Amino acid sequence: RRGGSFWACCPFNNEKTPSFSIKQDGQFFKCFGCGESGNVFNLVMKLENVDFYTAVEMLAKNAGLQMPSEKDNIAMQKLKYQRDRIYQVLKATTDFYHNNLLNSSTSAQKIYLEKRQISPEMIEKFKIGASLDYDELPRHLLKLGFKPEEMISAGVVGKNERGNLYDFYGERLIFPIFNGFGDVVAYSGRAVDEKPERAKYKNTPQTLVFNKSEILFGYNFLRDLKKEHMLDTIIIVEGHIDVIACHQAGITNTIGCMGTALTTQHARKIKQLADNVILCLDGDSAGNLATYKAIDTLKAIDLNVRVVRLDSSVAKDPDEFLKKRGKEEFLELLNNAMDCVDFVLYDSAKKYDLQSNADKNKYINEALNYISKFSTPAEREIYLGVVQKMVKIPIDALRNSMVHNAHNTNESKENVDSKLDTESNKYILDSKIMLLSSILYKKIKNIDELSGLFDSDDELSTLYGFLKDKINTNSDYNVSMLFDNFEIKDKSLIDRVINYNFPSEEVYNLYLKDTIKRVKQYEMEKSLSELKSKMLNSKTDEERNSCLQEMKELQEKIIKEKSQR
Repeated sequence: RRGGSFWACCPFNNEKTPSFSIKQDGQFFKCFGCGESGNVFNLVMKLENVDFYTAVEMLAKNAGLQMPSEKDNIAMQKLKYQRDRIYQVLKATTDFYHNNLLNSSTSAQKIYLEKRQISPEMIEKFKIGASLDYDELPRHLLKLGFKPEEMISAGVVGKNERGNLYDFYGERLIFPIFNGFGDVVAYSGRAVDEKPERAKYKNTPQTLVFNKSEILFGYNFLRDLKKEHMLDTIIIVEGHIDVIACHQAGITNTIGCMGTALTTQHARKIKQLADNVILCLDGDSAGNLATYKAIDTLKAIDLNVRVVRLDSSVAKDPDEFLKKRGKEEFLELLNNAMDCVDFVLYDSAKKYDLQSNADKNKYINEALNYISKFSTPAEREIYLGVVQKMVKIPIDALRNSMVHNAHNTNESKENVDSKLDTESNKYILDSKIMLLSSILYKKIKNIDELSGLFDSDDELSTLYGFLKDKINTNSDYNVSMLFDNFEIKDKSLIDRVINYNFPSEEVYNLYLKDTIKRVKQYEMEKSLSELKSKMLNSKTDEERNSCLQEMKELQEKIIKEKSQR
């Protein structure tokens, strides 16, 4: 505890000095390192990768409280019922597909798995299944009492133009996708007949329980390793079979991105379990691009990233490499994985002819920009040494170029900012933030006189309306409520309101008094501008004279206000 807050190292980024603050009076958290913020429900949702209702359930259980009854919250109970039914549909579907595979020794799906040398143990561990036709699954689920809309909501059944139900993954090999708690939330169906008119993979669309931006294949097994204190590094591969092949070889700290780009949500889930990552994606051009993007995403939240690049002449993916060279050689590759920045520097150099001065200059600019993007000062020296060896230019010249590039970037940004943020606009913005923070923390309550400052269509005016409504209806409010009603991003305007740093009481009172006077002046000047515009568009002398009279009165008020300051 420090003052009115509790401080800790942030669970969402790698830090040694605590910058994660929990404000007891406002009932919210804020990390001043990575910018994450929210209330207790947001915290549990982010930590455990669950939806709002599940977060409430977990907190209620932890606190020994009962969940709200249907009488108390009909909407929440309806949502819970929908979610529960979806999970029940998915469990029944998983069992159906899995039994199909186990009981059909001659099916194309079973033959495909035998060809890929997937063991019975892995089929059981990953609950792999088979869809043998388009009709049997919906019939089976109807017999179990599920409604068509429940099957469709779960993403396992579709409806054709004639209104008939069909298996969404008809005649495919089925890979269930589990959430962090081991519940099936989706499927990936792979075509095994290689028909050109059929997409190779068919995946579950987003549902009430599945968001592809947050789920990684095999992540549920990592949580078990973490609990057993057996997880230091996470290996990321591309496909389902690659993950399964690694697990079959005993390399169980492997997960798959399922052919989709790694998202920030994925990266945060990974960081909750380990700080070290090895990327081993396919060696083709698409895999190369995915590797670059994944590095940027993972490094952005301070994960230590290394890269393994498979020799395409030996194997195109981890599964093929394990079959050809075995576990020991694959582990040797992982142990010798290249630092991700080294990888980018060497790999990007392949695009250029470094004997050409023009190409050399392009490469230097690209390399220096990349180094400055992620590296600490000490790391920069190391990476500059790598570039120096390739381009044969004195390292001092590279240092100077990096400083020059950074200066130009900052100067350009400042020029843009100076145009967008004049002194007057900045004062008005700062005033809005200070006043809203004063309302939020209940330092002022008479807010009607401020309404003219918040009549524009922006997020601060929306926040003002929210707080004004609470005050006018005598409803209690605190910071925690904002996270339920607004999308609050790091360093956004509302984030600045929440984290406004009040000066001492004496200074604050003077500042508040001066600000309210300035706000009134601002409103009068805005009205004066509107009157000028109205006068210029007047069609009669009477209208013009009326505008002139009002303008004269306003100007006198403005002069009087200024003289009293």
